[in-house]
Amino acid sequence: MKKNMKKVSAALLAGALLIPAAIPQTADAAAKIKIYIDGVELTTRQAPIAQGNRTLVPLRGIFEALNAQVNWNQKTQTITAYKGGNTVTLKIGSTAATVNGSSVKLDVPARAINGNTVVPLRFIGESLGQNVNWNAASQSVIITTTADLQAPSSVTATNLGQYGDGRDLRVAFTKSPDESYVDHYRVFVVKSGSASTFNANRAIGTSSYTTVLPNGSNQNFTLTAQAKDTDGQTLRAGQAYQVFAMAIGNNYAGGKVQLSSPSSSVTLSGNAAASAPSAVRATDVADNGDGRDLNVSFTRPQDESGVSNYSVFVVKSANASSFNLTSANAVPAANLTTVAKGSSSVTLTSASRDTSGDPIRSGVPYTVFVMANSTSNVAANNTLSAASASVTLSLSGSDVSATNVSTSDVNDYGDGRDLRVTFDRATNESAVSQYRIMVVKDSKASAFNINSANSLPSANYTAVNKNGSNIVQTLSASARDTDGDLIRNGTAYRVYVLTVGAGTSTSTNILSSVSQPITLGGNNVGTALTPSLSDAGNYGDGRDLLVTFGRASDESSISEYRVMVVKSASASNFGLSSAIGVASGNYTVLPRTGSNQSTFLNASTRDVNGEPIRSGVAYRVFVLAVGSGNTNNTSNYSLSGVSNAVTLADGTSAVGATNVAASVSNKTGNASDVEVTFTRSSTESDVSEYRILAVPSSQSGSYSLANANAASSYTTVAAGGSGQVRQALNASSRDVNGNLVSNNGAYRFYVLTVSKNGANVLSDRSNEVSLSEAGAPVATNVRTSASGSNVTVSFTKPADSAGTAYYNVMLVPTNAASSFTLANANVSSNSQRSYGENVTFGLNASYNRDAFGNPLQSGVAYRAFVLSIADGTRATSNSLSENTNNDFFLTN
Repeated sequence: MKKNMKKVSAALLAGALLIPAAIPQTADAAAKIKIYIDGVELTTRQAPIAQGNRTLVPLRGIFEALNAQVNWNQKTQTITAYKGGNTVTLKIGSTAATVNGSSVKLDVPARAINGNTVVPLRFIGESLGQNVNWNAASQSVIITTTADLQAPSSVTATNLGQYGDGRDLRVAFTKSPDESYVDHYRVFVVKSGSASTFNANRAIGTSSYTTVLPNGSNQNFTLTAQAKDTDGQTLRAGQAYQVFAMAIGNNYAGGKVQLSSPSSSVTLSGNAAASAPSAVRATDVADNGDGRDLNVSFTRPQDESGVSNYSVFVVKSANASSFNLTSANAVPAANLTTVAKGSSSVTLTSASRDTSGDPIRSGVPYTVFVMANSTSNVAANNTLSAASASVTLSLSGSDVSATNVSTSDVNDYGDGRDLRVTFDRATNESAVSQYRIMVVKDSKASAFNINSANSLPSANYTAVNKNGSNIVQTLSASARDTDGDLIRNGTAYRVYVLTVGAGTSTSTNILSSVSQPITLGGNNVGTALTPSLSDAGNYGDGRDLLVTFGRASDESSISEYRVMVVKSASASNFGLSSAIGVASGNYTVLPRTGSNQSTFLNASTRDVNGEPIRSGVAYRVFVLAVGSGNTNNTSNYSLSGVSNAVTLADGTSAVGATNVAASVSNKTGNASDVEVTFTRSSTESDVSEYRILAVPSSQSGSYSLANANAASSYTTVAAGGSGQVRQALNASSRDVNGNLVSNNGAYRFYVLTVSKNGANVLSDRSNEVSLSEAGAPVATNVRTSASGSNVTVSFTKPADSAGTAYYNVMLVPTNAASSFTLANANVSSNSQRSYGENVTFGLNASYNRDAFGNPLQSGVAYRAFVLSIADGTRATSNSLSENTNNDFFLTN
């Protein structure tokens, strides 16, 4: 199996295969060669030898002098060296080598001489990230080691001058020379007046920074509107700033940090964004079964000077987690409600629709957002509120619904007995059969609805009989969440109560509003962070399993950790009580170290059932923190979350796919727009298949081989060819989380090379791509015909207008037409709706304003545009007609 290691730069690998011709050519001359590392001569049992124009040195001596870990596999005659994030593999007698998963061909193979393995010096020195030079005069090889962790450099900050906030600040810096020691970067924006005293200690002490993941390239990015300086204040126009970048070391760097020098001072300019509304509340106020039942209230910002009006969005709760400012700006006018500046509440109408274009109705959970529309007419300067609590409109049956659901942590068993649920009974219990308490993981609560509740098996909820009083119910040790997992400490939950009607139809069931989130805890012992598991060996036993986990935040009461390997099929039933009862021979004990831990298990390691770890079985891992007390009470223990699943495989690694790239060519808004290319493995006889994995960019920096092996959503490419592969995805392709690839975010792509006999190999990630929204077809041939004070605008509808709800026709002063964009058109409320027919404007007509809301004027040149409005289903973004010269004048 192979670790997921970062690549050494192409320049180093190129240099690794070169050696000056001046190095002596004979074995006798080679005996006089000296090796110096950082000025200190290295003495080895086996003298260096020359073979051809290469110098070979004893492997173990040179590796250990460079602080590399050396492993020897007698069976395969293979040497593997690890230093930091770099991995080098050589085989005796072979000219093939591997550096961080990439194949490299050597002119001179590694050899065994008198029991000592000798290897090419320059290849080893430079492939481990060291500088190697030849001194012909002294017949010496000079090796200069590099620092493990170095600061980024050349930090620049540029003002874009558009928004008056963090979006105007573009930051660039040169990456650390060796990113194998970098966990991540932190970017600090410091007021220029404080920059001279800003140092690493102050940087570590502030929580206001932007995290940037290493990607092998120099960084160039723009901050967000929410970005703050190191004083915790939101970035604003008129303030001078300087920027620092800090490299945060990973485990290989021992937790070190390195701070860059500051950028030059930069002062932001631009129009500030509108202030955001807050405290959005959605209330069921009537029993009409439509939008008239929904009242929305919110708190206006204290400063409304940058606000033109507000837009209210009613979003199905299942879609609320992905609803953002970009989504809001793209919602057609027909699917939102406008609230005038100065107002803070509105009751919707019977014609009101949600953001999907569906009429608002009873029985559907909704979440409401409010957007402040900026006076700048720049969509990016609009600001979106936080989401309201979910609300489900009900009719007269609201008196048979449980209400006021709340939760509390009342015990320290580490299971369902810790969770107490209280709720108010239905006012009219004559129509109630029973109540069902449903515990939902917080991450899934927003998508949980009446259909989800009605379909749950009985094992995954707690049934409570009505008793004429409000309910107080403590769950049982065997209580499970809606996924079927035992309830345990450390997991965030929310609770719903389903009121089951007395009839036989589920249509009489009513789902309550959701509780506030709760995470069970309270044990006397801290909890280890959820572990990760990877297959990192070729032994076919416990030595293949690498377990990594973060220590408990407070280890003062912990005596030891116990690593427990559980068959994946049994993991959902494994809880704190199960962990406490595992026999001592069936777990691995690790002492607390004060640091995060990473360890290989042993050949003799057994799973919690006492069975040896073996290939072909899927495993997951838990970490049990054991308190220093001598009691078996559950409060003396704390169980982590469960790791990812890993199945051990036999054999050696295949050679992986390379040169992965992605491109977007169409505008359908789904995965069929994407084409992925890559170069096949150079040894396809070892390859079973390739799997193209779509990974959201926010997850791609930490995506690993273990994640890829566990993924169930991918596109398969058959083995059996050569050279370059071009693979188009289809509209139903999903990302590694199981979600459809869509235009709601950016993606990077990996290719997993699936080995026939050994370990799979994960490629480097591709470039980042984002799908365009599916646009409504564009209207064409926009024409004007002016006569006196009136003008008639006509246009040609697309041959296929699927996805178009209607058209907005608008007039723009010709002197502003060159800069009139889709974003401007989307926020214009001064247009005429058309379904393809001609429309008329006039100085004295009912439609007498231009797109910016100004009255039409005699003698001013205007140009007509047509905005195609998306229907929100087949198309999700509007489209603007071409800027063509159809100019005209109006006269009195």
